Parts: sequence; structure tokens; C-alpha cells
Amino acid sequence: MNLTFQRATESQQAEIYALAGVNREEATNHVSADSREKMIEAYEHSAKFGAYFLCLVDGETLIGWTQIDKAFDYLTGAEVGWINDLYVKPAYRGRGYSKQLMREALDTFKQMGHTDVRLNVYAHNQTAMHLYEQLGFSDVSKFMKIDI
Repeated sequence: MNLTFQRATESQQAEIYALAGVNREEATNHVSADSREKMIEAYEHSAKFGAYFLCLVDGETLIGWTQIDKAFDYLTGAEVGWINDLYVKPAYRGRGYSKQLMREALDTFKQMGHTDVRLNVYAHNQTAMHLYEQLGFSDVSKFMKIDI
């Protein structure tokens, strides 16, 4: 294996976009006819403000990616690093690649001068929450709902 990290190439971004619907449905546990379009819309909105995909590749094979972005703390207005997305293709799961991607993303944010990195994860996604907790993430707030 020749694993490297890089910004997404055009062909890698096309592959990311092709998997956008599946990615969104796994992340949210919500299936809809427009999942792919909604995810691409979110990617492109973030890209307008400088977000980009950090990819883990083996030679020419895309294994997974995360989207490097920024956000602003609601209370203080301070700029923070923001992880929009983390995805490892199913054939490569269970090998620690998500953790490698997250560590590389955190190093990238540190190099960018960020001291605070945040993300959002849906409550059903226990695997992702476990990974983030292993890396040192902790709850900042809870987003709750009720069906009425």
C-alpha cells in the first residue's frame, strides 16, 4: 500500500459527488430521492467559502475523504475549524482509515492556526461518535427535536 493524503483532484471530486447520496443517507439515517443533490449542494456551498476535500488515496484509488472547512462560534464569534464530512468507502472500512483521515485533518487545522475544531454527528451514528470521542472530541451542545 502507498497511502497518501492530498486535496481532491477533479476525478476524485467526481467520485465523491457520485457517492454523495449514499454518504448523506448513512450520515443522517434518512433516505430521500434528493439525497445526492442535497449533499452536493452542501459541498458546493462550503466550497464557495474555501472548503476543500482532503483525500486518503492508495496510488490512484480513493479510499476516503473529509471536507476541511471553517465556522464561527455562535457565542463568541471566533473562527473555528469545521469538519463537514468524513467518509470511507465501504470496501475499506474497519482498517483505521477514518482515524487516519481525522488525525490528518486535525493536523491540517493546527497548521492553519485553529485551536478549536468542531463537527456535527447524528445521534444514531454511534460508530462515528466513538471515533470522535477516541480522538478527544466532547459534546458542546445537544440538538434535540420532538415530533408533534
